[in-house]
Amino acid sequence: MLPERQSAADITYRESGARDAPALVLLHGIGSTSAAWRLQYRPLGEHFRVIAWDAPGYGGSKPLPAEAPSAEAYAHALARLLEALGIHRAFIGTNSWGTPTGVVFARLFPERVRALILGGPTAGWGMALKDEREKRLQARIERVQTLGVAKMREEDAATLVPPGTRAEVLGWIKGAEGVNAEGYAQAARMMSLVDVPGEAAAVTCPIKVIVGEKDTRTPPDANARRIAAAAPHATLTLLPNCGHLPHLEYPEIWNAAVLELLKEGEKVGAPV
Repeated sequence: MLPERQSAADITYRESGARDAPALVLLHGIGSTSAAWRLQYRPLGEHFRVIAWDAPGYGGSKPLPAEAPSAEAYAHALARLLEALGIHRAFIGTNSWGTPTGVVFARLFPERVRALILGGPTAGWGMALKDEREKRLQARIERVQTLGVAKMREEDAATLVPPGTRAEVLGWIKGAEGVNAEGYAQAARMMSLVDVPGEAAAVTCPIKVIVGEKDTRTPPDANARRIAAAAPHATLTLLPNCGHLPHLEYPEIWNAAVLELLKEGEKVGAPV
């Protein structure tokens, strides 16, 4: 069962775990919401205060004012939420489009991030030629406007994960509650502008990158490998027979990686 949505700083979010536990902040992908982390709330809530936001323009969260907000704008929105919740330092976990916000947040506020865990991350399109960026962006926006969110997610399901993926995972992917075309379009514009490997090069905290070998949405060579290679303190894990959503396809591996980061921090005596 999903935790109920709550609201602070114009952002809706879901929460599990004890409030005095180390904070784990989860940032969803472009086609999902805080509901994407349904397999993390209970098991990781035994060790962390888990906070999963609905990004601006998703769920009940207020959209950002700019038509094409930057990753920095999303990162500052996250900072406002964490301030409102009294969270001064956190682990940050992401999937796909959530990655630019997490990485840029870690660059802007290094003292506030203990470690990053990036699942199926996007590198962004910021290093592509302008014509290519604009073409990809227009295709994204036209598709969601033409199909609508529900039909788009129904079509997406079979492309995000490999054949043989559990039916319940496919059902979760198709769930479009809280995703709307306007928020999606803003998110796509952000992705078209950001260069995640360039941002990751300036991040000093530990980073774990976890990606499926069969991820065709953000292929590892063009995305995860580039991010891991650019970051000073990153490791890369490739999961066989896994697509774009390791936190849903192989939650036990994703969750264990988060707990490993916690244990590593405790070994070196890092404050919670």
